[in-house]
Amino acid sequence: MNKLKNKGFSLIELIIVIAIMAVLIGILAPMFIKQVEKSKKSKDVWTAEHIAKAVNLAFVDYPEAYDAYEDWGVKNGGLPATVSVTVDGVTSSYKVHLVASSGTQGTNKKSNCFNGGANAFFDSYRDGRDGFYGAINEELGLDYTKMNSAITPKYSKAKTGSGAPGGFGYETIDRYRIVKRADNGQMEIWAAQPDPYGGYPIYRLWPEPDDIYTE
Repeated sequence: MNKLKNKGFSLIELIIVIAIMAVLIGILAPMFIKQVEKSKKSKDVWTAEHIAKAVNLAFVDYPEAYDAYEDWGVKNGGLPATVSVTVDGVTSSYKVHLVASSGTQGTNKKSNCFNGGANAFFDSYRDGRDGFYGAINEELGLDYTKMNSAITPKYSKAKTGSGAPGGFGYETIDRYRIVKRADNGQMEIWAAQPDPYGGYPIYRLWPEPDDIYTE
């Protein structure tokens, strides 16, 4: 009886297997990347909606904060910025006042809680511990003494056109920004750039997200 010999893959067989794997990767990789990007977009929009809800609840708990919000932009200039957003293919540009942002706030420079500009809402700390900002952070379950990575935007994409404001690229996003529209006073939530330029808003997430989040 002849014994069967153990034979390995021939070179041709290996080349065929590698070729098949390369084709599969070429087909599946873009689908996987697209799904990951979609998940990041959905997460950011979901977070922005909850931030907006927390701000509205803070207005209820702190009526004086809402009064100060109404004055924001009238007093001390309100940190103005000109932004643009595209919804359903239509681009709009308008001015907003930068009210508050999440980011590396607090005495330990680690947290991603919300704080605001000088004298904003009469918050003596302005680092998320009390007042209007403390109310937002409490509603969101954020602690200014800890790193809250969940409040950091997950998705960013470079925009075409001239250089981005603030000295950073459009894809450099590390915080959410609460803004007040200069024309109608409406609150909006944006994905924004890092300091030292106060977190310049780049992509609108709420109330109607930029097309980049729905395409």
